[in-house]
Amino acid sequence: MTSAFAVSSPSPASIGLSLAALGREHRTVFDDHMGALLVLRHKDVSAGLRDHARFGTQFYAASPLVASMMIAHDGTEHSRQRRVHNRFFSPGASRRYEELITPIAERTFEALQGKDHAELIEEALARYPMEVFLALLGIPNDLGDQGLAWVRAIVTWLGSPMDPELAGPGEQAFRELSAYAGTLIEAERKAPGENLLGEIIRAHLAENEFSVEACTVAVVSLLLGGLETTIQMLSATLSSLLLNPEALARVAKDPGLRDAALDEAFRWANPSAGLYRLVKADTEIAGAEVTAGSMVYLCIAAAHFDEDAYPDPGTFDLDRRGSGHLGFGLGPHYCVGAPLARIETRAALKALFDRFPGVHLTEPLSFRYGARGFVQHGTEALPVRLT
Repeated sequence: MTSAFAVSSPSPASIGLSLAALGREHRTVFDDHMGALLVLRHKDVSAGLRDHARFGTQFYAASPLVASMMIAHDGTEHSRQRRVHNRFFSPGASRRYEELITPIAERTFEALQGKDHAELIEEALARYPMEVFLALLGIPNDLGDQGLAWVRAIVTWLGSPMDPELAGPGEQAFRELSAYAGTLIEAERKAPGENLLGEIIRAHLAENEFSVEACTVAVVSLLLGGLETTIQMLSATLSSLLLNPEALARVAKDPGLRDAALDEAFRWANPSAGLYRLVKADTEIAGAEVTAGSMVYLCIAAAHFDEDAYPDPGTFDLDRRGSGHLGFGLGPHYCVGAPLARIETRAALKALFDRFPGVHLTEPLSFRYGARGFVQHGTEALPVRLT
């Protein structure tokens, strides 16, 4: 088959619409481009995401550097690490994070004041998540571009773990970032502050799980999951609104619609086209036999445009009700950083629309899998007129 993943399009919905159309004919297909069996219908994708007993994430443990991270585990070890992580994303902690994030979003978009045109990704979104993490972790703003370079090298390697050209730089970046994080934790442990780093240390102490190594794993995991992915998430949300001017006008006027905009954008333009899972034992999924050790790709993009789950799925609808999106995953591996991602997105939308309620696109967009050299679906640029 010609892979839908290799096609670029002016709409982020095209990949999902194409895959969902294929899913109406076949519950699964094998895609040579992805090297896995694609699971295409919403009910099957949802079932696979929930079923960690049969479909796991242990393939991430192939690298000894990543083997200790939560993503590489299921069962008891995964539950233990998630319990610790949930402590530093408690409602009280999240409120403190919001107080730090809001002024960062304000500064990010205030820097565009006085401009007529801007390219939102490079001029605003690309560094916003890094500045957020620096503030949350209480890190001096000297990490900056170096931190982003480390994260991009690591995530690029993890996305193509068999590519020897990526392994060396990725492993080196991982070691350097881990060493940097370990130094911060050693200094912070003496008097944990009211920031995210302090919360991480207190959470591990409360669970009798404290070690510099364990806290370092938590910090690095958050950085890997919360920088480039957040840039893509913000880009997806803004591009969805910019491509749907009526919805954009409603969201600009009504702050109460911003969560609805994020949720519908995460369905209509989700950066994560799907998630790989390792088949733990000979079994079946969506009517197809799969063997232990093989890979399946739970295709979120197809599931989000499944007419049985979302009526009129091609329409971006702020008033959509019913099946929630799968953009943060589902089941045991639901994104632990989802509360923080929502805070960052809400703050960015408010800061942008408070200043530039008439923002609109000036050029057509192009969406593809692997945008910005990353293993997600998105656009390289968001050229807009601000006034």
